[in-house]
This record gives sequence, C-alpha cells and structure tokens, in this order.
Amino acid sequence: MNSFNPWRPAAALGLSLLGAPAMAALVCNATATPVQMVYFENDPNPTDGAWTVTINCSRGPADPTTSAYTLRADDGFNPGAGSTNQAVNGTGTANQIAYDLFRIAPGNGVWGYTNATDFAGTVNFGTSLTASVSHVFYSRIAAGLNKNAKVFTDTVTMRLRYDNGPGNVDVFPTFPVSINNQSVCLLSTPPGNVVFNYTSFQPAPSTASTAYAVRCTIGETYTMALDATTGTLLNLNYSLALSNPGGQTGTGFPQNFTINGTMAAGQAGTCGAGTCSSTVQRTLTVTY
Repeated sequence: MNSFNPWRPAAALGLSLLGAPAMAALVCNATATPVQMVYFENDPNPTDGAWTVTINCSRGPADPTTSAYTLRADDGFNPGAGSTNQAVNGTGTANQIAYDLFRIAPGNGVWGYTNATDFAGTVNFGTSLTASVSHVFYSRIAAGLNKNAKVFTDTVTMRLRYDNGPGNVDVFPTFPVSINNQSVCLLSTPPGNVVFNYTSFQPAPSTASTAYAVRCTIGETYTMALDATTGTLLNLNYSLALSNPGGQTGTGFPQNFTINGTMAAGQAGTCGAGTCSSTVQRTLTVTY
C-alpha cells in the first residue's frame, strides 16, 4: 500500500518595522495672578496695580532646548470705546468701570492683542525638561470716575503662542479681574469763613454765608451737621444754619450747599476800640 504525502506549500509572512518620526512633546501654558483692585473715587491719582504672568513649559528628552513665544491679552469680555477694558456689574455707564493693562509701567506700553503689544521672548530649558518665564504687567484705572459702589468684574483672555517643533501652538488661558469701588464722600469745596460785619445797636440783622460742595459716590446717602448752631462773638449772639439740613443722596458729582449765619439786630456787643474782631472755629461733619 502506497502512502500519499501531499505537498503543502508554506506561506511566508514578512514583517517590516518602519521608523516613525517622534512627535515633539513640548507643552506650554500661562497663568496670571488675579487682578484685584480697590478703587476710591476721592483719590486724585490713578489707581495702579502690578501683577505677574508666568509661562510654564515642559519638553521631552529629544525636543529642542529653546522655544520662542509671544503672549498677548485681549480687551476682556466687555471691551469699551477706544479698546479699553471694562469691568461691569449691571447695565449703564454707572455700572461699568474702565481699566487698562500695560507691559512696561502703569500708563506705558499697552498690553494688547497685536504683535506690537505682545510680551515676546524665548523659553530656555538648558538640560532641564521644565522651564518657566515670568513677566510683570500693570493695571490702571483713571481717577475721578463716577460709578456705583459695588464690585465690578471682567475676564481677560490671553493667547500664548509657542514653537513646539513641527509648528506653532496656540493656547488661550484666562484670568479674572475685579474692581471694588468703595463708597466715599468728601468736601470737594470746603467751606470758607462766615464773616459778620456789625455795628453796635444796628437796626437790622447782619447776615453772612459761605458756600461748600460735597461729592459722594452715586447712590450713597449722607447727612451734614455743625458742631454748634449758636454762639457769641464780642458779646454778639449769632446763629448758623445749613441750607439743606436733611439727608442727601450722592450723584457722583459735587453737590452745592451753603452755611447761612445771622446776627440779630440791636445788640451792643463789647469793643474797647473803634473796630474789634474775634474768631471762633466751627466744625462741619459729613456722615455717610
């Protein structure tokens, strides 16, 4: 009996491994300290602040040891006229407060969203796999704004662009802005002197007055009072009264008032010379 041995073809499978180029592992991001400002409308100077933004990067062992970058900032969620930033809390101009950001100093070197207003530089790793670069940026609010007493907020978006080898990469981190507008009142025009000119036994009262102005934050209620409304000078009795003794509400602008004085007729007074003078200090208090 013959055995049958069939011929079986062998299939050969050849595998080849192709080398793929390693992708760059460079990753960067930026973090800014929150901008938190306290604003006083009675301060005659701008309100300035200094803050820090840091670029943090990491790389793989095969990645380059340097990377160029640019970092810019937009005008926030509520840009105003003239490309200024605005923090808001409600609608209407009394609920919007403008501010600006700068790269060099308050009021110098706008930090904006153009090539000319970018932070720019190079991240240098050396032999490390991580590196960081920090920049100081500045904020400014103009003096003398008339706004409601409240906290205004905004969010600024940055664009960090860096070179990761194959091409540029953009990331868009944000940072918050808050402005606490404090309620204040001040004597924008202090009162002058109330000067009586009086002749002994004169038949008519002598009157005198002085003007002053109070400026208070919009919506702030306040009252005014004198430490005394009557007194005596050279044995001559006088009285003082405020033109608006009741409660007032601030408008953000100076509000004008007067202190009115009266010296009654027919008083003799005391004077050992042809002309005499005397002075006493009174205190005006504004309470808010």
